Amino acid sequence: MSKKILYIILTIIGLSGCFSMHAQDSERLVAYPVPPDSMMNLQSRCDYIINRYWLRCKFDYAMLHPDKFHEAFGNWINIMPLASADTVNHAIGELLDKFKKKGPETLALARMARQWLYSDTSQYRSDDIYMPFARAAAEHKKIKKEDRAIFASDYKRMSSSAVGQTVPDVDMIKADGSTFNLGEIKKGSVLLFFESPGNVDSSVARIRLQTNPDVRELMERGDLVIVSINPGEPTEEWKAMAAKLPEKWIVASMPDANDYFDLRLMPQLIYLNSRHKVLGNNMEYSRLITAFEMANKLHKRKTQSEPANE
Repeated sequence: MSKKILYIILTIIGLSGCFSMHAQDSERLVAYPVPPDSMMNLQSRCDYIINRYWLRCKFDYAMLHPDKFHEAFGNWINIMPLASADTVNHAIGELLDKFKKKGPETLALARMARQWLYSDTSQYRSDDIYMPFARAAAEHKKIKKEDRAIFASDYKRMSSSAVGQTVPDVDMIKADGSTFNLGEIKKGSVLLFFESPGNVDSSVARIRLQTNPDVRELMERGDLVIVSINPGEPTEEWKAMAAKLPEKWIVASMPDANDYFDLRLMPQLIYLNSRHKVLGNNMEYSRLITAFEMANKLHKRKTQSEPANE
C-alpha cells in the first residue's frame, strides 16, 4: 500500500497522529481535516473531509508548487467515491467559484482534474466529477482559446454520452449512402456498438452479439435496437463488413463520432433507454449480456403468468 493511500485511510478513520513524513510535508499546502470521533458513519466522515479539505489551503503557495498541488488534489479526488454525490458536487462548485475570475488557476484545476479523472493514465475515471472542471475551463474568457478548446471538446463528448446524459440526434451514413438519424429510433432500448474493421476485440464482440439468443429475442420483440457504428468514413472495407451483419441491425458510419463519444477504447458499448438517455457506457460485454438475459427472463415470466391472472 502506498504512503498516500495509507495516509488517506488514516485520515478518514481519524488516526491523525500516524502521518508519514511525506504527508507532513504536504500539510504545508493542505491541513487535512479530521472528522470528530462522534462521527462514526464512513460516508459522513468522507463528506466532512471533502467539504473542509481546502479551507486552510494556501492557494498562492499551491500555484508556485504544482507538484504538491497535484498530489493534494489527487488525495481529494481519491476520497470522493466514498462521499455522497451532493457533497462532492457542492465542494467542486465551491472550489471553482474561488477562481471564477482567475484564468490561470481555473486552467490549473481543469488540467489536474483531466489528469486524475479523464486522461488515458487517469487513476480514477469519472466523467461526472470531471465535467464541471472541463466546463469551467472551456467557458473561461481569461484562458487562451487553444487551451479552452481541449476542455470544450471533452465537455461536448461527456455531455453527449456520459451516464445520465441524453445522446443528441446525430446523423450517420448507411452503406448505401443514405442518411440515418438516431432520433428515428422511437421504440425500445438502444445499444450503440462502436467498432472498426480489423479490430480483433470488435470482431469478437460482434460475433457474440450476433449469436446470443437473448439478444436475438429482444430484437425480434422490438425491445432492443442495435446500431453498429463505424467511427470514420464509409470505406469499402467497412461496407464489405456491413453487408455481413444481421438485417435487423442498423449499420452506419459516423465520421464525426469522436466529437460526441469517447472512443479511446474499442469496441465501445453504450446502452441507452427508449428516450436515448445513457444508462451505461464503456460497458463490459459480459455484464451487458447478463443484463439482456435477465430482461429476457423477466419478460418470459410475465408472459407465462398473464393467462393465470385472467
